[in-house]
This record gives sequence, structure tokens and C-alpha cells, in this order.
Amino acid sequence: MNVGIIGAGAIGLLLASYLSKDHAVTLYVRQEQDEERPIIRDGQASRLVRIRKIDRLESEDLVFVATKSYDIKSVIPFLERLTCPVMFLQNGMDHLKWKEQLPHVLFGVVEHGAMRTAPFEVQHTGKGRIRYGNQEVANLSSKQLCFELESDMEAVLLTKLFINVVINPVTAYYGVENGSLLEMPYREEARQLFDEMRTIFPHHDITYSEIERIMKNTGKNRSSMLRDLEYGRRTEVEPILGYALRQATTATPRLSFYYEQIKQREGPQ
Repeated sequence: MNVGIIGAGAIGLLLASYLSKDHAVTLYVRQEQDEERPIIRDGQASRLVRIRKIDRLESEDLVFVATKSYDIKSVIPFLERLTCPVMFLQNGMDHLKWKEQLPHVLFGVVEHGAMRTAPFEVQHTGKGRIRYGNQEVANLSSKQLCFELESDMEAVLLTKLFINVVINPVTAYYGVENGSLLEMPYREEARQLFDEMRTIFPHHDITYSEIERIMKNTGKNRSSMLRDLEYGRRTEVEPILGYALRQATTATPRLSFYYEQIKQREGPQ
């Protein structure tokens, strides 16, 4: 299968490193590049991956969009000319709006941990799965990435939104690892965010104990929002907290507080 991956961040590199074992992979980036090279994952070199500039994007059997959510708009003109399935892998739920504009769009949730350590180098920091839907992609398989087809992808995305809303802003604001949210005073802050999310999405089936298990299992991890602040980068607060706030019909003071605080601290737009 011919696979295209847009974005050379942690997730894009992780995908390229594993999928290149069984598929012909092209990694599309912003810079002018035309080469073949391996991706270094956990110190080991993958099979060769083609590197191309985004304006050379062409239809593959499948194209993954592994950019940050705020970068999607800049690649839409290139995606509109494709006739193949396109799978978005962003945090938050803002990107759902593009399904009206792109005829073959799919959505996925990445439950792996990954950290980009250098250009074309990545560490696989936590093994999980990639859940996607709502249609199956033939021949999409990877023992290490564990693709799973879901019948209700929006429910899966909403679960991920709850997790991101509860964990990311509190860890980013206080500069602590995920596991710290199991202890006071951070636990109370995280619980308040969960309770406010419950007022916005009262019928969604997730419990706070499920999120606490994730905090425990990823206890030493630093959330993506925290890492973005530490490196002076723009965060994904808009598609995560911003999306939740736009759905609210009653006051959500803690969500609003963290949204404003992260917006003030994040890097250039």
C-alpha cells in the first residue's frame, strides 16, 4: 500500500517508522526536500521513507494528516485535490468540521505516546493503539501501531476530549507530570474540569475513575500541552478547551480560567 503522512512531528514520525516496514511511505513536510532516508525510532533505523514538500502531495492509497490541529487549514487546499481516503489524527474535535469539505475523510485517535527528539528521530514512549472510523481501510495493518476500526468514532473522539481537557491544562499550568493529578491540590482542579465537562456533555459515557487510571498509567509523562509551553510553542488549547467552551450553555468558570491562562502563556500564533 502507498501511504502518505503529512507532518514530521512525533506522531508523523512514529507512523512513518512503523508503516515503512510493510508499505511504501512518503512523508510530506513544509521544507523543500526530495530525498529518501530512514526514520530513527528508539535508536533504530526504519526502512527508507520518501521525504517530499507538501505542495507535491498526490493521491496515495491512504493519507494521514498528523499535523497540529491549527495547521490543518494550511493543508486543506492540497487535500481537496485528492481522491483517496484522508485520516485526521489531531487532538480535540475542531477538525470534525472538515468532513463537510472533504469527501473521503476519516478520523482517528492515537493512544500511543511519542516524543520527537530530533529531525526524523522519535521515541516511542508509550504503546497503545490507533482507533479510527467510520469506514474500514483495506490493507491497513501494523502489529506495533494496532489499528482498530470503530463504529462510533465521534464517541471515541469525545472520550479523548474529556481526557485531554482534564489532564492537559492542569499539568501545563502547574508544570507537573500526569501522575501528579492523582494528588491534592491538583486532583481537585482536575476533578472540577471533569465536572464542568459533564455539564456540557451530560450523556457521554465516561467516569472520572477511567481518567484517573490514565493518569496513573502515564504518570511520568509530560502532557503535549505542557511540552508546548516549555518549548515556547503554540498549544492545542483552542481545539481542546476552546471547543468544549463553544459547546457550553451554562457557566464553566474553571474551563474558562485554564483556557485564558494557557492562551496567555503559549507561543506565537
